[in-house]
Amino acid sequence: MAEVADVRQAMARVSARFFGEPSRRVVLVGVTGTNGKTTFTYLMESILTQAGYRVGVIGTILSRCGDRIFPSRHTTPESVDLQRMLHDMVEAGASHVLLEVSSHGLDYRRVDACHFKCAVFTNLGRDHLDHHGSLENYFASKARLFTEILPGSQVKEPTAVVNREDPYGRRLVEMCRVPILTMGKTEEADYRIESVSLSLDGLSLKVCTPRAEILLESPLLAEVNAQNIALAVATADRLGVPKEAIVQGVAALKRVPGRLERVPTGREFIALVDYAHTPDALEKVLSSLRKLTSARIITLFGCGGDRDRGKRPLMGAVAASFSDLTIVTSDNPRSEPPERIIEEILQGVRAKGVAYLKPEQIASSSSGPKAYTAAVDRRQAIRLALAAARKGDIVLIAGKGHEAVQIIGQTETPFLDSREVLEALEEQRRREAQSG
Repeated sequence: MAEVADVRQAMARVSARFFGEPSRRVVLVGVTGTNGKTTFTYLMESILTQAGYRVGVIGTILSRCGDRIFPSRHTTPESVDLQRMLHDMVEAGASHVLLEVSSHGLDYRRVDACHFKCAVFTNLGRDHLDHHGSLENYFASKARLFTEILPGSQVKEPTAVVNREDPYGRRLVEMCRVPILTMGKTEEADYRIESVSLSLDGLSLKVCTPRAEILLESPLLAEVNAQNIALAVATADRLGVPKEAIVQGVAALKRVPGRLERVPTGREFIALVDYAHTPDALEKVLSSLRKLTSARIITLFGCGGDRDRGKRPLMGAVAASFSDLTIVTSDNPRSEPPERIIEEILQGVRAKGVAYLKPEQIASSSSGPKAYTAAVDRRQAIRLALAAARKGDIVLIAGKGHEAVQIIGQTETPFLDSREVLEALEEQRRREAQSG
């Protein structure tokens, strides 16, 4: 029996060969970064579908090809599962596959035998430091996609598409050993965001490409999505997608589950559910929302247990800085006491000098000095946030996004933020009907 230096790398290569090298039989696009991966794949799926292609998607929310769903426990599946999934998507007629590439997937060699046509970098912020130990190690994991795996792709002209607005993106530009297309707002960018217009109905932007200007309209909210759209434009253009399909595909994508997802309230305020679970992601979302309203922003969030504890006060400080009312609650506490997690978050909130309100005072709060409260029960916290909302306010429920369960100890309980919002609002309507 032969020994191998790296079992995981060998497993990836054997799996790819066993399933007939499926990544060479489709146009494979990989996207990595801390934030924006899922939104990017949804945008690309919409664009490629408009262009007439059959598209497979492998990622955080759901892996699918047409009407077929592929079960997966990880953002980036283990190499055997990934190669099987790629094979099955080829058999289902997929011409293109969009793959979210996580840092764990790169560390564990899950994509080492994949032949990417394009690899896309969105951004990098603090995340998964419980696994990587440092931000520099985290970046080194992400960089492998561009410095090792993409250069080894046995396809014609593999290309990197990089957000040069991000400082780590600029570092990647210097490190890549394949042709690079860059996206940004400066003249150096190959795909330049020239203008962005924002409203509560969506956004419009102009992207200057090497060949033409493209005007785009999107129902997606906030400036954070402008970069996701521009990266999708650059990637689709590199793949030869016609301009008309790009424009139509961007316009056709109405929502991404758990990514600034608007929940219909039937009220005069807006409720949004978002997956932001890092300091950088929360700041980008809140700073974008601040540009959309002069009314209040009510932010509800928590932090996961058994994960990077260092980000907890950082996220508390971000929420308190950008929000008028901050409600700190549980996320997935796992094996940690949720009260301890909340207290560590509140260290950052209190450092910003905002006033404390008891939970029972929240419903009567209105415009005035910034304030915060805490509620361990996430279901109760959502009801507090909605009870506090007034005309024009934006309620942001952050951290869990599309996740359909809450993990407390070893128990997974059904819990979807958007569903909880709808149920809470229905309860409000029933109470109002009874009292009226």
